[in-house]
Amino acid sequence: MLAYGMSEKGPVRDMNEDSFGYEQVGQCLCMAVADGVGGEACGEIASRIAVDSVMETLKDSLPFVKDRDALGSYLKTVFNKANINILHDCLEHRERMGMCTTLTIAILKGTELTIAHIGDTRCYMLHGSELIKLTEDHNETGRLVKKGLISEDEAKYHPGRNRLFKVLGENQYQNPDIYSYNISYGDLVFLCSDGLYSFMSNEQFKACTRERNNLEGVCSKLIAQALEGNSTDNITVTIGRSEPAVEL
Repeated sequence: MLAYGMSEKGPVRDMNEDSFGYEQVGQCLCMAVADGVGGEACGEIASRIAVDSVMETLKDSLPFVKDRDALGSYLKTVFNKANINILHDCLEHRERMGMCTTLTIAILKGTELTIAHIGDTRCYMLHGSELIKLTEDHNETGRLVKKGLISEDEAKYHPGRNRLFKVLGENQYQNPDIYSYNISYGDLVFLCSDGLYSFMSNEQFKACTRERNNLEGVCSKLIAQALEGNSTDNITVTIGRSEPAVEL
């Protein structure tokens, strides 16, 4: 399996509210990253429930999804199951009421990439020397960037970057963004929390990926770069590399 992930509490936060997971399921590499919403009750528990639920559901039922066109609807079901698990945990532990999290899932099968996404964790792709952001942030700055009112660089310092309008853990049907891409063998797919991407430029990000065959080393360099950039948040990154699909 050509994947690796790493998480760091960082120098400011008292605990790590990020969670991640990755696993080979049949012909698919499955990755997930969640960032418990800061300032809310038990964000670290919400993110862990989300990732654990996702990975368990994918292992149980992803092999039965044979049609790529059906994968988007399936991932919405995966999201809603994770959401229900968070809500049920809140009912069992009243002190956790209101806990919520972001969640981004990537399913990589050969050159077929499918993403399901809620919040401001991000998915990037490195194609050759080009770093491409594949998801949109569900926060105030994401809306402003989409409208062309501010740049990606300006969004890093805008006060609206912490105001999310879409999270997992709300008592309603979850409708994540679904993206489907055809990529190339050798491309790298990154899932990361805002504690990583908000504290480095794209050029610094790409500089950390020069030894792209060493995914553990790339993870370490990215986290070190975020720390050097004075990250004030938890820092998480998971990487997968597109390779010919092999049934296990």
